[in-house]
Amino acid sequence: MAAIDKAGAAERMVVSAIVMADRGEDPLAVHVVAASALNVLRDLIDRAGDDYVEHVLKVGAFTIASAHVNGEQVTLPTSPAMDAVVQKVVEGIRAGEVTQASDLIITLTALERRQLLGYIVKPYNFLKHADRDPLATLDESDIDPDGSIAHALTALTLVSPGKSLPDEIKPYLERHNLLVSAQP
Repeated sequence: MAAIDKAGAAERMVVSAIVMADRGEDPLAVHVVAASALNVLRDLIDRAGDDYVEHVLKVGAFTIASAHVNGEQVTLPTSPAMDAVVQKVVEGIRAGEVTQASDLIITLTALERRQLLGYIVKPYNFLKHADRDPLATLDESDIDPDGSIAHALTALTLVSPGKSLPDEIKPYLERHNLLVSAQP
């Protein structure tokens, strides 16, 4: 019997979450399986000396700002704080000071980092910490299986750069318009 490493286990959980979502299984179960994979992958990323939240913020802000500079419409959930960050990145791109996501410097407190992924970990922690508050409830609106899967997939690509994703993932990416097509 072959040994399973942490990255491999997380990949299997991501695939399972996608298969569960495709079959229309319970959104809470899908969310929690994907969030479990994300937690493992974030630990691996942290152990390697990187920061998942910082990476996602840099790439996200740079991608959105680049789209704005190119006159493309971006329809993502936003906040005044994120709008201010994107505007600064737009200015940096136009001034030639920012040419790639890694040029950005993100400074967040530990609390701010936790809050940015709070919607992903809330259902996971709700179940994980049943011993602390057995009468607690979770609102259905707190369940976001697609957001949880998207973050787990992002973290998986960071842990295993250059590794092809399993075949079971491609249909999910296609349905959610997440595949990047190669330009001729």
